[in-house]
Amino acid sequence: MASLSGKRKVAMLLMSLDQATATELLKGQPQEVVQSVALELSHLDAAGTSNEEAVNVAKEFCTSLQKSAVGGMHIRSFVDTVLKGSAGKEKAEEMQQQMQQALHDKDPFLAIGAASPAQIAISLANEPPQAIALVLSNISPRLSTEVLSRLNEDISKKAVWRMTKPGDISSKTIRRVGEMICKKLVDLTSEEGMPYEETLPKEILRKVAIVLSGLDKSKRDSLLETIQVNDDAVAKTVQALMVTWEDIIKIEDRSLQEALRKVDAGVLAKALYGSDPIIAEKIRSNISQRAAEMVDEETGLMSEPRKKEVLEAQELVVQPLRDANEAEELLFIEEE
Repeated sequence: MASLSGKRKVAMLLMSLDQATATELLKGQPQEVVQSVALELSHLDAAGTSNEEAVNVAKEFCTSLQKSAVGGMHIRSFVDTVLKGSAGKEKAEEMQQQMQQALHDKDPFLAIGAASPAQIAISLANEPPQAIALVLSNISPRLSTEVLSRLNEDISKKAVWRMTKPGDISSKTIRRVGEMICKKLVDLTSEEGMPYEETLPKEILRKVAIVLSGLDKSKRDSLLETIQVNDDAVAKTVQALMVTWEDIIKIEDRSLQEALRKVDAGVLAKALYGSDPIIAEKIRSNISQRAAEMVDEETGLMSEPRKKEVLEAQELVVQPLRDANEAEELLFIEEE
């Protein structure tokens, strides 16, 4: 804590308070003080400062603030509220522009990291893979994952490849690329009503999984490890989504047969309940006659399963396929 500046401590303390209290504390403060604190808050947010760090600072100042720190807040929304509550709407807009420029001058990648994944993806859409790789390598791994999934699949693969081969790039070149994308983001967000599509998290991670599954094991594991360092749950989800129940129809018969031998007939019967006829036929054509009879027997004995139970059974069927994929033993039907 001793290494933190007073300005940063104030900003982190404000992060631990509710918006109304923080706004009230800043009222009456000189414009330069409000602007300086707001800039520091944006810097902390863009750098990914956690609420836990803010709470630690709050404890140092006043233990009575610990309860209000629970739950935290969305920092960008807080900055907006603080500025408008303390300086008025018109003055706040002017101060926000100054703050944005100051943040850009300090580090363009901090400003990029404060944008939404969809906005960053739009800004990168027409850039060469090397430029995209530079940006993705200089923002947080989780944000990089979400941006990557929104890009064209071919571009995504090329960018990921570039990320694994960084080469000798000068800091001046990196900053120039950052400033270029930062400018595009400013232009994008200044256009009122500019449409950009947000994708559901699972769909986003599925796209990332598909991109990574096309890489060789060493590169795939390296990128998964990068994601895992930042968010273990996201990494596990991406890994699981590399092979899904719907992918069964794309798997070669021999690989599928090997995996299905490891699945209990009762589990298979439940997994097939109400499933897509194409998937059901694919599975039935790759188990023995005796196994098919056992599945039919289990189906006749069981009561109607809940949807959750069916999904859980499908996950158990898919798990041996995921294990085979991880071991690079799973074969997919080549697309014509």
